[in-house]
Amino acid sequence: MTRQRWLRRSLAVPPVAEGSDVDGSHGMMTRARRRRLCLLAESSERERLANLGATDESSARETTEARRQVHFGPEEWRDWANLLPLDLVEEISGRLLSLDVAEYLRFRAVCRPWRGLTADPRTAGILDSRFRPRNWMVLSMNHEAEPHRRLLNLATAASLAIHLPALSTHCHIGAADGLLVLFHKPTKAIHLLDPLTNTVTEFPAVSNIIVAVPPYSERYIPKLLQNPLRVVPRVINGACFDDSTSRPTLILCLRAGVATIIFAKPGDAHWTLVSPGQISYPMYDSHRKVLFRTLLSLGGRCYISSPEGSVYLLELQPLPRLVEVVDQRCFAEKDYIWFNHIISHLVRGTGGRMLMVRYWRGMERFGGVEAYNRKELFTVGGITSRIELLEVDIAGRRLVPVRSLGQNAVFVGLTHCLHISTETFPSISADSVYLGCRHQQSYGFSIYHINKKKNHRRVAAKHKFVYDMTQGYTPDARPYNLDEYLVHYVDRRHNFSKSCMNHISSCFI
Repeated sequence: MTRQRWLRRSLAVPPVAEGSDVDGSHGMMTRARRRRLCLLAESSERERLANLGATDESSARETTEARRQVHFGPEEWRDWANLLPLDLVEEISGRLLSLDVAEYLRFRAVCRPWRGLTADPRTAGILDSRFRPRNWMVLSMNHEAEPHRRLLNLATAASLAIHLPALSTHCHIGAADGLLVLFHKPTKAIHLLDPLTNTVTEFPAVSNIIVAVPPYSERYIPKLLQNPLRVVPRVINGACFDDSTSRPTLILCLRAGVATIIFAKPGDAHWTLVSPGQISYPMYDSHRKVLFRTLLSLGGRCYISSPEGSVYLLELQPLPRLVEVVDQRCFAEKDYIWFNHIISHLVRGTGGRMLMVRYWRGMERFGGVEAYNRKELFTVGGITSRIELLEVDIAGRRLVPVRSLGQNAVFVGLTHCLHISTETFPSISADSVYLGCRHQQSYGFSIYHINKKKNHRRVAAKHKFVYDMTQGYTPDARPYNLDEYLVHYVDRRHNFSKSCMNHISSCFI
Protein backbone atom coordinates (compact mmCIF):
# COMPACT_ATOMS: atom_id res chain seq x y z
CA MET A 1 0.00 0.00 0.00
CA THR A 2 1.40 3.43 -0.97
CA ARG A 3 1.90 6.10 1.65
CA GLN A 4 -0.85 8.28 0.19
CA ARG A 5 -3.43 5.47 0.25
CA TRP A 6 -2.48 4.66 3.87
CA LEU A 7 -3.00 8.30 4.83
CA ARG A 8 -6.39 8.42 3.15
CA ARG A 9 -7.53 5.37 5.12
CA SER A 10 -6.10 6.78 8.35
CA LEU A 11 -7.83 10.15 7.88
CA ALA A 12 -11.13 8.77 6.68
CA VAL A 13 -14.15 9.10 8.98
CA PRO A 14 -16.12 5.83 9.18
CA PRO A 15 -19.42 6.08 7.31
CA VAL A 16 -22.66 6.25 9.29
CA ALA A 17 -25.61 4.25 8.04
CA GLU A 18 -28.75 6.18 7.23
CA GLY A 19 -31.18 6.17 10.14
CA SER A 20 -28.47 5.04 12.55
CA ASP A 21 -28.41 6.39 16.12
CA VAL A 22 -24.64 6.76 15.88
CA ASP A 23 -23.53 10.39 15.51
CA GLY A 24 -20.10 9.61 14.15
CA SER A 25 -18.33 10.38 17.41
CA HIS A 26 -16.67 6.98 17.26
CA GLY A 27 -14.61 8.37 14.40
CA MET A 28 -13.13 11.15 16.56
CA MET A 29 -9.46 11.22 17.39
CA THR A 30 -7.33 13.15 19.84
CA ARG A 31 -5.96 16.54 18.87
CA ALA A 32 -2.39 15.25 19.11
CA ARG A 33 -3.11 12.39 16.71
CA ARG A 34 -5.03 14.73 14.39
CA ARG A 35 -2.03 17.11 14.33
CA ARG A 36 0.40 14.30 13.55
CA LEU A 37 -1.74 12.97 10.72
CA CYS A 38 -2.20 16.49 9.34
CA LEU A 39 1.57 16.99 9.22
CA LEU A 40 2.00 13.63 7.51
CA ALA A 41 -0.67 14.54 4.96
CA GLU A 42 0.93 17.90 4.19
CA SER A 43 4.33 16.27 3.79
CA SER A 44 2.87 13.71 1.41
CA GLU A 45 1.07 16.41 -0.58
CA ARG A 46 4.28 18.45 -0.94
CA GLU A 47 6.06 15.43 -2.38
CA ARG A 48 3.20 14.80 -4.79
CA LEU A 49 2.90 18.45 -5.89
CA ALA A 50 6.60 18.61 -6.67
CA ASN A 51 5.96 16.13 -9.49
CA LEU A 52 2.92 17.96 -10.97
CA GLY A 53 2.49 20.90 -13.34
CA ALA A 54 1.00 24.31 -12.40
CA THR A 55 -2.59 23.44 -13.41
CA ASP A 56 -2.52 20.09 -11.69
CA GLU A 57 -0.89 21.70 -8.66
CA SER A 58 -3.69 24.28 -8.24
CA SER A 59 -6.36 21.59 -8.52
CA ALA A 60 -4.55 19.37 -6.04
CA ARG A 61 -4.28 22.20 -3.49
CA GLU A 62 -8.04 22.80 -3.67
CA THR A 63 -8.66 19.07 -3.13
CA THR A 64 -6.29 19.00 -0.15
CA GLU A 65 -7.94 22.04 1.47
CA ALA A 66 -11.41 20.55 0.99
CA ARG A 67 -10.27 17.24 2.54
CA ARG A 68 -8.77 19.09 5.51
CA GLN A 69 -12.02 20.96 6.16
CA VAL A 70 -13.93 17.68 6.09
CA HIS A 71 -11.62 15.65 8.31
CA PHE A 72 -10.32 18.32 10.69
CA GLY A 73 -13.33 20.60 10.95
CA PRO A 74 -14.70 21.97 14.25
CA GLU A 75 -17.75 19.69 14.04
CA GLU A 76 -15.61 16.82 15.45
CA TRP A 77 -14.87 18.68 18.70
CA ARG A 78 -16.98 17.80 21.74
CA ASP A 79 -17.43 20.16 24.68
CA TRP A 80 -17.39 17.42 27.31
CA ALA A 81 -17.79 19.85 30.22
CA ASN A 82 -21.23 20.99 29.02
CA LEU A 83 -22.23 17.88 27.09
CA LEU A 84 -24.11 16.25 29.99
CA PRO A 85 -26.57 17.88 32.40
CA LEU A 86 -25.85 17.82 36.13
CA ASP A 87 -28.32 15.07 37.01
CA LEU A 88 -26.98 12.83 34.24
CA VAL A 89 -23.38 13.31 35.41
CA GLU A 90 -24.42 12.25 38.92
CA GLU A 91 -26.37 9.27 37.57
CA ILE A 92 -23.50 8.01 35.40
CA SER A 93 -20.86 8.50 38.10
CA GLY A 94 -23.03 6.69 40.65
CA ARG A 95 -23.53 3.70 38.38
CA LEU A 96 -19.83 3.51 37.55
CA LEU A 97 -18.94 3.67 41.24
CA SER A 98 -21.33 0.80 41.98
CA LEU A 99 -19.52 -1.28 39.35
CA ASP A 100 -15.88 -0.39 40.01
CA VAL A 101 -14.11 2.53 41.65
CA ALA A 102 -11.49 2.50 38.87
CA GLU A 103 -14.16 3.35 36.28
CA TYR A 104 -15.39 6.13 38.55
CA LEU A 105 -11.87 7.59 38.71
CA ARG A 106 -11.60 7.47 34.91
CA PHE A 107 -14.91 9.31 34.61
CA ARG A 108 -13.72 12.07 36.96
CA ALA A 109 -10.50 12.41 34.97
CA VAL A 110 -12.33 13.53 31.79
CA CYS A 111 -12.55 17.21 32.73
CA ARG A 112 -12.46 19.61 35.68
CA PRO A 113 -16.23 20.37 35.71
CA TRP A 114 -17.02 16.64 36.07
CA ARG A 115 -14.55 16.40 38.94
CA GLY A 116 -16.31 19.32 40.59
CA LEU A 117 -19.68 17.58 40.33
CA THR A 118 -18.54 14.26 41.85
CA ALA A 119 -17.11 13.27 45.23
CA ASP A 120 -13.32 13.19 45.45
CA PRO A 121 -12.02 9.89 46.92
CA ARG A 122 -8.90 11.66 48.21
CA THR A 123 -11.01 14.12 50.21
CA ALA A 124 -13.32 11.40 51.53
CA GLY A 125 -10.36 9.26 52.60
CA ILE A 126 -9.49 5.71 51.64
CA LEU A 127 -11.48 4.29 54.58
CA ASP A 128 -14.72 5.50 52.98
CA SER A 129 -16.42 2.22 52.05
CA ARG A 130 -17.68 3.71 48.75
CA PHE A 131 -14.19 4.09 47.31
CA ARG A 132 -12.42 0.91 48.39
CA PRO A 133 -10.99 -1.07 45.44
CA ARG A 134 -12.62 -4.31 46.64
CA ASN A 135 -12.26 -6.34 43.47
CA TRP A 136 -8.61 -5.46 42.80
CA MET A 137 -5.68 -7.62 43.87
CA VAL A 138 -1.93 -7.25 43.44
CA LEU A 139 -0.22 -10.02 41.48
CA SER A 140 2.38 -10.58 44.14
CA MET A 141 5.02 -12.90 42.64
CA ASN A 142 7.33 -10.07 41.60
CA HIS A 143 11.09 -10.46 41.97
CA GLU A 144 11.90 -6.90 40.91
CA ALA A 145 13.09 -4.37 43.49
CA GLU A 146 11.32 -1.48 41.78
CA PRO A 147 7.82 -0.71 43.10
CA HIS A 148 6.08 -1.63 39.85
CA ARG A 149 3.13 -3.98 40.19
CA ARG A 150 0.18 -5.21 38.18
CA LEU A 151 -3.37 -5.11 39.52
CA LEU A 152 -6.01 -7.63 38.48
CA ASN A 153 -9.75 -7.06 38.80
CA LEU A 154 -11.30 -10.32 39.97
CA ALA A 155 -14.78 -9.27 38.80
CA THR A 156 -14.01 -8.04 35.27
CA ALA A 157 -10.54 -9.50 34.48
CA ALA A 158 -9.25 -5.97 33.76
CA SER A 159 -5.61 -5.29 34.66
CA LEU A 160 -3.54 -2.20 35.40
CA ALA A 161 0.20 -1.57 35.53
CA ILE A 162 0.86 0.71 38.50
CA HIS A 163 3.74 2.38 40.33
CA LEU A 164 3.62 2.13 44.14
CA PRO A 165 6.54 4.08 45.67
CA ALA A 166 5.51 3.07 49.22
CA LEU A 167 6.57 -0.54 48.51
CA SER A 168 10.20 0.66 48.42
CA THR A 169 10.11 1.46 52.14
CA HIS A 170 7.38 -0.81 53.51
CA CYS A 171 6.63 -4.54 53.78
CA HIS A 172 3.47 -5.56 51.94
CA ILE A 173 1.76 -7.93 54.37
CA GLY A 174 -1.78 -8.30 53.03
CA ALA A 175 -4.94 -6.53 51.90
CA ALA A 176 -8.33 -5.49 53.27
CA ASP A 177 -11.10 -4.63 50.78
CA GLY A 178 -8.43 -4.05 48.13
CA LEU A 179 -6.40 -1.64 50.30
CA LEU A 180 -2.82 -2.81 50.83
CA VAL A 181 -1.70 -3.33 54.44
CA LEU A 182 1.90 -2.15 54.81
CA PHE A 183 4.36 -2.52 57.71
CA HIS A 184 7.03 0.13 58.30
CA LYS A 185 9.89 -1.67 60.03
CA PRO A 186 11.75 1.31 61.60
CA THR A 187 8.62 2.56 63.40
CA LYS A 188 6.54 -0.67 63.40
CA ALA A 189 3.62 1.45 62.16
CA ILE A 190 0.84 0.05 59.99
CA HIS A 191 -0.12 1.99 56.86
CA LEU A 192 -2.99 1.45 54.43
CA LEU A 193 -2.31 2.17 50.75
CA ASP A 194 -4.92 2.65 48.04
CA PRO A 195 -3.21 1.18 44.93
CA LEU A 196 -5.45 3.15 42.54
CA THR A 197 -4.73 6.61 43.99
CA ASN A 198 -1.47 6.02 45.94
CA THR A 199 -3.14 7.55 49.01
CA VAL A 200 -1.74 6.42 52.38
CA THR A 201 -3.48 6.35 55.78
CA GLU A 202 -1.42 5.90 58.95
CA PHE A 203 -2.20 3.71 61.96
CA PRO A 204 -0.29 3.41 65.25
CA ALA A 205 2.74 1.21 65.79
CA VAL A 206 1.89 -2.41 66.55
CA SER A 207 4.44 -2.37 69.37
CA ASN A 208 1.95 -0.25 71.34
CA ILE A 209 -0.96 -2.52 72.37
CA ILE A 210 -3.32 -2.27 75.33
CA VAL A 211 -5.94 -4.60 76.84
CA ALA A 212 -9.51 -3.32 77.07
CA VAL A 213 -10.60 -6.17 79.39
CA PRO A 214 -8.26 -6.59 82.43
CA PRO A 215 -6.65 -10.05 82.71
CA TYR A 216 -7.98 -12.44 85.36
CA SER A 217 -4.55 -12.71 87.00
CA GLU A 218 -0.91 -12.07 86.21
CA ARG A 219 -0.45 -15.50 84.68
CA TYR A 220 -3.17 -14.69 82.13
CA ILE A 221 -1.29 -11.66 80.77
CA PRO A 222 -0.86 -12.36 77.04
CA LYS A 223 2.63 -13.17 75.82
CA LEU A 224 2.08 -10.47 73.24
CA LEU A 225 1.97 -7.80 75.96
CA GLN A 226 4.93 -9.29 77.79
CA ASN A 227 7.01 -8.74 74.65
CA PRO A 228 5.38 -6.40 72.08
CA LEU A 229 8.46 -6.74 69.87
CA ARG A 230 7.14 -10.19 68.96
CA VAL A 231 4.89 -8.42 66.45
CA VAL A 232 6.87 -8.65 63.22
CA PRO A 233 5.65 -8.73 59.59
CA ARG A 234 5.46 -12.50 59.46
CA VAL A 235 2.86 -12.83 62.25
CA ILE A 236 0.47 -10.22 60.80
CA ASN A 237 -1.59 -12.46 58.57
CA GLY A 238 -5.13 -11.33 57.81
CA ALA A 239 -7.05 -8.03 57.94
CA CYS A 240 -10.60 -6.69 57.55
CA PHE A 241 -12.77 -3.66 58.35
CA ASP A 242 -15.60 -3.01 60.77
CA ASP A 243 -17.74 -0.15 59.43
CA SER A 244 -20.16 -0.07 62.38
CA THR A 245 -18.02 2.54 64.17
CA SER A 246 -18.06 6.29 63.44
CA ARG A 247 -14.76 5.89 61.62
CA PRO A 248 -14.07 2.46 60.12
CA THR A 249 -11.91 0.23 62.30
CA LEU A 250 -9.06 -1.90 60.96
CA ILE A 251 -8.77 -5.40 62.45
CA LEU A 252 -5.54 -7.39 62.20
CA CYS A 253 -4.95 -11.11 62.79
CA LEU A 254 -1.74 -12.04 64.60
CA ARG A 255 -0.86 -15.70 64.14
CA ALA A 256 2.12 -17.99 64.87
CA GLY A 257 3.04 -17.91 68.59
CA VAL A 258 0.89 -14.81 69.21
CA ALA A 259 -2.59 -15.97 68.07
CA THR A 260 -4.72 -12.96 68.86
CA ILE A 261 -6.69 -10.12 67.22
CA ILE A 262 -6.06 -6.38 67.55
CA PHE A 263 -7.85 -3.29 66.20
CA ALA A 264 -7.32 0.47 65.81
CA LYS A 265 -8.55 3.58 63.98
CA PRO A 266 -6.51 6.29 62.26
CA GLY A 267 -5.32 8.76 64.87
CA ASP A 268 -5.40 6.26 67.75
CA ALA A 269 -2.35 6.19 70.00
CA HIS A 270 -2.38 2.41 70.33
CA TRP A 271 -3.89 -0.89 69.20
CA THR A 272 -6.40 -2.70 71.41
CA LEU A 273 -6.51 -6.42 72.12
CA VAL A 274 -9.78 -8.27 71.46
CA SER A 275 -11.09 -10.37 74.34
CA PRO A 276 -11.85 -14.03 73.46
CA GLY A 277 -15.42 -13.59 74.72
CA GLN A 278 -17.58 -16.56 73.69
CA ILE A 279 -14.78 -18.10 71.64
CA SER A 280 -13.12 -18.97 74.95
CA TYR A 281 -11.22 -22.27 74.86
CA PRO A 282 -9.23 -23.58 77.89
CA MET A 283 -6.14 -24.52 75.90
CA TYR A 284 -5.82 -20.94 74.62
CA ASP A 285 -7.27 -18.94 77.52
CA SER A 286 -4.22 -19.57 79.70
CA HIS A 287 -2.19 -17.45 77.28
CA ARG A 288 -5.02 -15.04 76.38
CA LYS A 289 -4.93 -16.23 72.78
CA VAL A 290 -7.91 -16.38 70.43
CA LEU A 291 -8.74 -19.64 68.68
CA PHE A 292 -9.56 -18.49 65.13
CA ARG A 293 -8.98 -19.51 61.53
CA THR A 294 -10.18 -16.82 59.11
CA LEU A 295 -11.55 -13.27 59.09
CA LEU A 296 -14.29 -12.05 56.76
CA SER A 297 -15.73 -8.57 56.31
CA LEU A 298 -19.38 -8.77 55.24
CA GLY A 299 -22.06 -6.09 55.38
CA GLY A 300 -19.70 -3.75 57.20
CA ARG A 301 -19.10 -6.22 60.06
CA CYS A 302 -16.21 -8.55 60.83
CA TYR A 303 -16.84 -12.29 61.23
CA ILE A 304 -14.38 -14.90 62.46
CA SER A 305 -14.35 -18.67 62.07
CA SER A 306 -12.72 -21.08 64.49
CA PRO A 307 -11.02 -24.23 63.16
CA GLU A 308 -13.96 -26.55 63.91
CA GLY A 309 -16.48 -24.30 62.10
CA SER A 310 -17.98 -22.07 64.78
CA VAL A 311 -18.66 -18.51 63.59
CA TYR A 312 -18.33 -15.38 65.71
CA LEU A 313 -19.13 -11.69 65.25
CA LEU A 314 -16.62 -9.10 66.46
CA GLU A 315 -18.40 -6.57 68.69
CA LEU A 316 -16.36 -3.45 69.48
CA GLN A 317 -18.85 -1.78 71.85
CA PRO A 318 -19.10 -1.52 74.78
CA LEU A 319 -16.06 -3.80 75.17
CA PRO A 320 -14.27 -5.59 72.29
CA ARG A 321 -15.23 -9.24 72.34
CA LEU A 322 -16.33 -12.12 70.11
CA VAL A 323 -20.04 -13.03 70.10
CA GLU A 324 -21.17 -16.46 68.94
CA VAL A 325 -23.25 -16.73 65.75
CA VAL A 326 -22.97 -20.48 64.98
CA ASP A 327 -21.88 -23.06 67.57
CA GLN A 328 -19.85 -26.06 66.36
CA ARG A 329 -17.70 -26.54 69.48
CA CYS A 330 -18.77 -30.16 69.73
CA PHE A 331 -15.98 -30.80 67.19
CA ALA A 332 -13.38 -28.71 69.06
CA GLU A 333 -11.38 -31.60 70.47
CA LYS A 334 -7.83 -30.72 71.49
CA ASP A 335 -6.16 -33.16 69.08
CA TYR A 336 -8.39 -32.09 66.19
CA ILE A 337 -7.39 -28.46 66.64
CA TRP A 338 -3.75 -29.00 67.54
CA PHE A 339 -2.99 -31.21 64.56
CA ASN A 340 -5.23 -29.45 62.01
CA HIS A 341 -7.54 -32.44 61.55
CA ILE A 342 -10.39 -30.00 60.93
CA ILE A 343 -10.11 -26.51 59.42
CA SER A 344 -12.80 -24.04 58.33
CA HIS A 345 -12.62 -21.03 56.01
CA LEU A 346 -15.16 -18.24 55.49
CA VAL A 347 -15.70 -16.99 51.93
CA ARG A 348 -17.76 -14.05 50.66
CA GLY A 349 -20.12 -15.49 48.04
CA THR A 350 -22.40 -13.86 45.49
CA GLY A 351 -25.45 -11.88 46.58
CA GLY A 352 -24.03 -11.08 50.01
CA ARG A 353 -23.94 -14.73 51.08
CA MET A 354 -21.38 -16.09 53.54
CA LEU A 355 -19.97 -19.50 52.61
CA MET A 356 -17.82 -21.89 54.58
CA VAL A 357 -15.38 -24.51 53.31
CA ARG A 358 -14.70 -27.13 56.00
CA TYR A 359 -12.00 -29.76 55.55
CA TRP A 360 -12.11 -32.99 57.60
CA ARG A 361 -8.79 -34.87 57.55
CA GLY A 362 -8.72 -38.50 58.66
CA MET A 363 -12.32 -39.70 58.72
CA GLU A 364 -11.54 -42.52 61.17
CA ARG A 365 -11.43 -39.78 63.84
CA PHE A 366 -14.95 -38.62 62.96
CA GLY A 367 -16.99 -41.83 63.08
CA GLY A 368 -15.23 -43.79 60.31
CA VAL A 369 -15.74 -43.86 56.55
CA GLU A 370 -18.92 -45.95 56.93
CA ALA A 371 -20.71 -42.96 58.45
CA TYR A 372 -20.39 -40.86 55.28
CA ASN A 373 -21.35 -40.94 51.63
CA ARG A 374 -18.42 -42.66 49.92
CA LYS A 375 -18.80 -40.40 46.89
CA GLU A 376 -17.85 -37.40 49.05
CA LEU A 377 -14.66 -39.00 50.38
CA PHE A 378 -11.20 -38.98 48.82
CA THR A 379 -7.87 -40.46 49.82
CA VAL A 380 -4.49 -38.72 49.46
CA GLY A 381 -1.30 -40.17 50.91
CA GLY A 382 -3.23 -42.93 52.65
CA ILE A 383 -5.45 -40.44 54.54
CA THR A 384 -9.18 -40.41 53.78
CA SER A 385 -10.72 -36.96 53.98
CA ARG A 386 -13.84 -34.96 53.20
CA ILE A 387 -14.61 -31.36 52.20
CA GLU A 388 -17.93 -29.67 52.98
CA LEU A 389 -19.38 -26.60 51.28
CA LEU A 390 -21.79 -24.76 53.59
CA GLU A 391 -23.73 -21.50 53.73
CA VAL A 392 -23.70 -19.59 57.01
CA ASP A 393 -27.29 -18.68 57.90
CA ILE A 394 -26.64 -15.76 60.26
CA ALA A 395 -30.30 -15.16 61.12
CA GLY A 396 -30.95 -18.87 61.70
CA ARG A 397 -27.57 -19.35 63.48
CA ARG A 398 -26.84 -22.53 61.54
CA LEU A 399 -24.81 -24.03 58.69
CA VAL A 400 -26.73 -25.09 55.56
CA PRO A 401 -25.18 -27.59 53.08
CA VAL A 402 -24.58 -26.27 49.56
CA ARG A 403 -24.59 -28.76 46.69
CA SER A 404 -22.70 -26.77 44.06
CA LEU A 405 -20.82 -23.56 43.32
CA GLY A 406 -22.14 -23.50 39.76
CA GLN A 407 -19.89 -21.53 37.41
CA ASN A 408 -17.68 -20.41 40.29
CA ALA A 409 -14.68 -21.57 42.27
CA VAL A 410 -13.25 -20.66 45.67
CA PHE A 411 -9.63 -20.27 46.76
CA VAL A 412 -8.97 -20.76 50.48
CA GLY A 413 -5.84 -19.84 52.40
CA LEU A 414 -4.61 -18.47 55.70
CA THR A 415 -4.49 -14.84 54.56
CA HIS A 416 -7.36 -14.49 52.08
CA CYS A 417 -10.29 -16.44 50.64
CA LEU A 418 -11.60 -15.66 47.14
CA HIS A 419 -14.80 -16.40 45.21
CA ILE A 420 -14.05 -16.41 41.45
CA SER A 421 -16.38 -16.56 38.44
CA THR A 422 -15.17 -19.16 35.96
CA GLU A 423 -17.11 -17.38 33.22
CA THR A 424 -14.83 -14.39 33.73
CA PHE A 425 -11.74 -16.62 34.07
CA PRO A 426 -12.34 -19.75 31.93
CA SER A 427 -8.96 -21.25 32.87
CA ILE A 428 -10.23 -21.82 36.42
CA SER A 429 -12.05 -25.11 37.03
CA ALA A 430 -15.74 -24.51 37.80
CA ASP A 431 -17.46 -25.88 40.92
CA SER A 432 -14.12 -26.46 42.63
CA VAL A 433 -12.21 -25.60 45.79
CA TYR A 434 -8.55 -24.57 45.39
CA LEU A 435 -6.18 -24.84 48.34
CA GLY A 436 -3.54 -22.20 48.99
CA CYS A 437 0.08 -23.10 48.32
CA ARG A 438 0.89 -23.86 51.98
CA HIS A 439 -2.15 -26.11 52.39
CA GLN A 440 -1.13 -27.93 49.22
CA GLN A 441 2.29 -28.68 50.69
CA SER A 442 0.70 -30.04 53.87
CA TYR A 443 -2.23 -32.00 52.41
CA GLY A 444 -0.86 -33.21 49.07
CA PHE A 445 -3.53 -31.97 46.62
CA SER A 446 -4.48 -28.69 44.94
CA ILE A 447 -8.11 -28.85 43.78
CA TYR A 448 -11.23 -30.52 45.15
CA HIS A 449 -14.02 -30.96 42.58
CA ILE A 450 -17.34 -30.67 44.39
CA ASN A 451 -19.31 -32.63 41.80
CA LYS A 452 -16.93 -35.14 40.29
CA LYS A 453 -17.27 -35.59 36.55
CA LYS A 454 -17.20 -38.98 34.91
CA ASN A 455 -13.67 -40.38 34.47
CA HIS A 456 -12.24 -37.55 36.61
CA ARG A 457 -10.71 -37.81 40.06
CA ARG A 458 -12.24 -36.00 43.01
CA VAL A 459 -8.95 -34.18 43.70
CA ALA A 460 -6.06 -32.95 41.53
CA ALA A 461 -2.35 -33.27 42.24
CA LYS A 462 -0.72 -30.36 44.03
CA HIS A 463 1.07 -27.64 42.09
CA LYS A 464 4.84 -27.89 41.93
CA PHE A 465 6.36 -25.22 44.15
CA VAL A 466 9.91 -24.30 44.99
CA TYR A 467 11.00 -22.36 48.06
CA ASP A 468 12.59 -19.01 47.36
CA MET A 469 14.18 -17.01 50.20
CA THR A 470 12.79 -13.73 48.86
CA GLN A 471 9.30 -14.95 47.86
CA GLY A 472 8.58 -18.06 49.93
CA TYR A 473 6.80 -20.77 47.92
CA THR A 474 6.58 -20.00 44.20
CA PRO A 475 5.47 -22.17 41.25
CA ASP A 476 8.24 -24.20 39.67
CA ALA A 477 7.21 -23.51 36.05
CA ARG A 478 7.11 -20.12 34.34
CA PRO A 479 5.28 -18.16 33.09
CA TYR A 480 2.80 -18.48 35.94
CA ASN A 481 -0.81 -19.43 35.33
CA LEU A 482 -3.65 -17.45 36.90
CA ASP A 483 -4.53 -20.21 39.36
CA GLU A 484 -0.89 -20.26 40.52
CA TYR A 485 -1.01 -16.53 41.19
CA LEU A 486 -4.22 -16.98 43.17
CA VAL A 487 -3.10 -19.93 45.32
CA HIS A 488 0.01 -17.91 46.16
CA TYR A 489 -2.06 -14.80 46.93
CA VAL A 490 -4.42 -16.46 49.43
CA ASP A 491 -1.44 -17.80 51.43
CA ARG A 492 0.90 -14.88 51.02
CA ARG A 493 1.90 -14.12 54.66
CA HIS A 494 4.73 -11.57 54.60
CA ASN A 495 5.61 -11.07 50.95
CA PHE A 496 9.38 -10.68 50.89
CA SER A 497 10.81 -8.57 48.09
CA LYS A 498 14.29 -7.34 47.31
CA SER A 499 13.65 -4.19 49.34
CA CYS A 500 12.56 -6.36 52.33
CA MET A 501 15.64 -8.58 52.49
CA ASN A 502 16.81 -6.94 55.71
CA HIS A 503 13.63 -8.18 57.42
CA ILE A 504 14.39 -11.89 57.07
CA SER A 505 16.45 -12.20 60.25
CA SER A 506 13.68 -10.67 62.37
CA CYS A 507 10.64 -12.39 60.92
CA PHE A 508 10.74 -15.62 62.89
CA ILE A 509 9.51 -16.03 66.43
